[in-house]
Amino acid sequence: MDRRLFLAAAGALALAPAARAATALDAKAARAAPGKVRLDWTGADAVSVRVSADPAMRALAKATGTSTEVAAPVTPRPYFLVKAVDGRETRVAERLLPLEGGRNFRDLGGWRVADGRQVKWGKIYRSGVMSGLTLADLEYLKTLGIVAICDFRDPRERASEPSPFLKTPGPKVVATDYDMGASMAGLMAMKTREEAIQGFADAYVGFLDVLTPHYTDMFARLVANQGPLAFNCSAGKDRTGMAAALILSVLGVPRATVLEDYGLTELYTPPSYYAKLAQSGASNSVTTQQMQAMSRLPPEVLRVIMGADPEVMRRALAAVDKKFGGPEALVKARYGMTDAKIALLRKAYLA
Repeated sequence: MDRRLFLAAAGALALAPAARAATALDAKAARAAPGKVRLDWTGADAVSVRVSADPAMRALAKATGTSTEVAAPVTPRPYFLVKAVDGRETRVAERLLPLEGGRNFRDLGGWRVADGRQVKWGKIYRSGVMSGLTLADLEYLKTLGIVAICDFRDPRERASEPSPFLKTPGPKVVATDYDMGASMAGLMAMKTREEAIQGFADAYVGFLDVLTPHYTDMFARLVANQGPLAFNCSAGKDRTGMAAALILSVLGVPRATVLEDYGLTELYTPPSYYAKLAQSGASNSVTTQQMQAMSRLPPEVLRVIMGADPEVMRRALAAVDKKFGGPEALVKARYGMTDAKIALLRKAYLA
């Protein structure tokens, strides 16, 4: 069974996740209504807000408390500067893009590194499958200037749900053939939460070998500043999650924040999302036998399969630390990176 079908089938059986806690000393932006964005912040009682589609931000509002809703008068995408009266400031944009048919399509920007700089917004995007994007979504994404999409799915997945950008002008879709089946073969045998967490962590480490051509190409494009760039798999969680974790780690984002980014998938595409897919017939190629096999899996295993428990990524990255000496050493050993290239990456994507 391919990863897309596995997720859709399990979604019909899994439980909804708990809400994630807000990030301290930072700001968040989320679409409140068409043309309006809600900003939430911590660490200041009064702030000023600026907004623009580019770094030259103009004054928009003053606000007190910990949140406000503001109009989003710029296109294609508003970027906000939230500034406290003592001079502390943070740049923020909507992490999850306001798409009609997107799946977990979000910006990697905004996360802080140890020296206080942030990953630049609007430069690197991660996503799940894009076959559900509407015509309006395609036009919106084109305005963001995305140059390339690194598609980590195997041939069967890509044939089942082709990228819409293959048939319309826009970003170049880059894909390399491989067999995903072996990576998912052991999932149906998992009986406990512990087995599921360790099984997924082991699979993530396995991706480092299987997806060597994909990750090598992705890092080369990032170093060459061929962006904005997006990368995706089916759910935008596992193969994409490992890629995002490597990028953020190499940029210097702390491990706890890398795990937080991974966990956001459970917020944006909860198990109930896949349950709706199954009920709508979007997963009608899942056989009765496959659904029956899913139904026999313990609920705690399904929660791990369908969710994005940070413990999975924590263990995977711990294995990277033990085997390679950390993500930075890994990308230099496997994906063509060097100290000089890492310096270029940080210069291009941190501000």
